[in-house]
Amino acid sequence: MMREELILEIDGLAHPGLLSIEYSFDGKGALLKVVAGVHEQKGALTKKGSEAVLKALLPGGGAETIVTGRVRRTYGDEAKPALRRFLQIESKACDAVECAADGRKHGYNLKKQKLGAAADTLFKPYGIKVKVEADSREMDIAWAPGERAFDVVEERARKTGLLMTGASDGGVVLYKGTRGRHPGSFIVGDDRDDANATTLQFEDSEIGQFSQTHYYGQRYKGGKGKDETDGYAIVENEAIRRLRIDIRRMEHDGDDADLKQRAEWDDRRGAGGDAGNGTQIVLATPEWRDPDGRLWSAGFVRYVVAGDFELEQDMTIKSGQLSWSKEHQLARLTMVDPRSLGGKDAKGKSGEAWKVSTKKAKYEELS
Repeated sequence: MMREELILEIDGLAHPGLLSIEYSFDGKGALLKVVAGVHEQKGALTKKGSEAVLKALLPGGGAETIVTGRVRRTYGDEAKPALRRFLQIESKACDAVECAADGRKHGYNLKKQKLGAAADTLFKPYGIKVKVEADSREMDIAWAPGERAFDVVEERARKTGLLMTGASDGGVVLYKGTRGRHPGSFIVGDDRDDANATTLQFEDSEIGQFSQTHYYGQRYKGGKGKDETDGYAIVENEAIRRLRIDIRRMEHDGDDADLKQRAEWDDRRGAGGDAGNGTQIVLATPEWRDPDGRLWSAGFVRYVVAGDFELEQDMTIKSGQLSWSKEHQLARLTMVDPRSLGGKDAKGKSGEAWKVSTKKAKYEELS
């Protein structure tokens, strides 16, 4: 096992009293979060709003930045000594999540922009970078004064099947489906000599899943034809063996391609169990990294072998909580069917319960 050596810098200086770290990430959340246990000195208490950078020392020299953020809150525990405190840290993208999208220069309307460019425009005043791994078609984006910058972008991301997660520089990553692969496998089972992880939780649920998902279009523009989409896009999920219909309306204008894309996106997530967690396994491993040295990351796939659950296939890291102290370290990873994050049907040898493939959406015009 590779032991991590961590440094927490506050306003550019290493904190001398670092005792513990709880670092968490989410494939569907823009923020990386850290709770740092520290021992403080009188007259040198960490102030809210301070810049905080969590780094890991590398075996070959140098350091890797894990989180760049702000100290949002400091607090103590009555059962601990007065100077034993906790620092609640969130990546810098917290400003985009909480602050308004300032549209005074743009008339609260961005014309014919891809979502990545729009996010950059709205987040840039707050010093937040946007890494675009996948993008949308060009669209018009209008919003009302007072809407949060992140909400403006995230609502359109849902329409186009895009997700946002946090980046180590404090910014956000715009992505779709699988971002990459962690080499190797997680193997669990008391009867396995080669087991390298333990199962904390397993769940398979149909809650929030439907046999058919219908998307009802709003009028896209005047005129006749398929751009005037008061129509339906319909997609079926064979994993649900009885009739369960979900009908939704697009949040914004869209053409037939938008409708089909959105219906397929929601059905794919439903087949993976996004609405009710579906096929989900929570694993624990003492390692924070894969064999290539990459930290476990949201949206990355790894093969999982869990014979007790007839589960043997690619699974995607949906979220993680990595804990560290000078005596102990552990990674808790929530793994889901890749379709839960918009990925492709999983490859593997799982039992028949997990082998239902997703379908393409059909488009129908209403008379």
